[in-house]
Amino acid sequence: MREKIVVWLLPAEGGERELLGRKVADYAPRALRAFETRYAGSVGEIRAGEGIDVVLPLDMPLVTEEDILRAAATVRSKKLGAMGLGERGSGAFVLAGGGEIRSRLVLPHFVKTEGAKNFRIVYNLMKERVIAALDEAGAVIPDASTVFIDDTVTAEEGAEILPFTVLRGRTVVRAGARVMGSLVEDSVVGERTEVTACHIVGSEIGADCTVGPFARLRGARVGKGCRVGDFVEVKGSALGDGVKSAHLAYIGDAVVGEGTNIGCGTVFCNYDGRKKHRTEVGSGCFIGANVNLVAPLAVGDGAFVAAGTTVTRDVEGGEFVIGRARQESKRSSPPHTRTDART
Repeated sequence: MREKIVVWLLPAEGGERELLGRKVADYAPRALRAFETRYAGSVGEIRAGEGIDVVLPLDMPLVTEEDILRAAATVRSKKLGAMGLGERGSGAFVLAGGGEIRSRLVLPHFVKTEGAKNFRIVYNLMKERVIAALDEAGAVIPDASTVFIDDTVTAEEGAEILPFTVLRGRTVVRAGARVMGSLVEDSVVGERTEVTACHIVGSEIGADCTVGPFARLRGARVGKGCRVGDFVEVKGSALGDGVKSAHLAYIGDAVVGEGTNIGCGTVFCNYDGRKKHRTEVGSGCFIGANVNLVAPLAVGDGAFVAAGTTVTRDVEGGEFVIGRARQESKRSSPPHTRTDART
């Protein structure tokens, strides 16, 4: 047999934005106050085991029947006359007692976020609370209207979150870091690191790095003091401390040792058409511009790979590698002086 539930609905107070903006804690005192003054005489004597009386503001968010039954069980186990559900996640007050069912907990009694208008109101209210919490933590957010931050994001004291930034998931922005115009998801931005106009997902960036503009990191681990410049993509790779890749490079499925320089236009060729392969580059290497490193491949510590080289075999530490077409120079008349030039 189902437990009898009597719901005492209090009139709504305030306008739409006000009621949507209330926190759970705002409901409990009002419900208790109304019960004590207006409804106490109507409920009558409390008789444990004969039903449940609920004092519920009409304008508060949805409270389920399961919530009420759980709270009533607590009331009875502790032999209390009344209990504030506001302490457990809602603002209703539940009393063990008798009575007939006056109203059931159905959706029309509650404010819903269906529709773009109400959703926008609720979203912006939650956004204000998230930013307020980050303010209290000491983060610097100059323009709250242009940033979008999940409530799971952590920003330490002194972290700067500048305009047009989106922070999602379990992202952490460490003290002194600056993030501007970037999307960062489930990633860590290290102390004093600067990120500008980047797309970063599932990555960890060490302290004192510069990332961007227009860099992309996916599943990357970047050490301290690194430079990941414009139009550089790092995917599934680990960069040691002090690695520099200033522009226009793809580093995929690789491990790069500390202090190595990756030249402009370098490509870690990790895909053979069927599966991905890994590349290991040692510490203190110099990889020149327009180099192709065809995986699987290992480049030893201190190696120098000349610009324009396509590397297909392992390179020993300290070696100088060059592999490109030999340049030839031949005399030629300027096109406009040739007798066979077209007119």
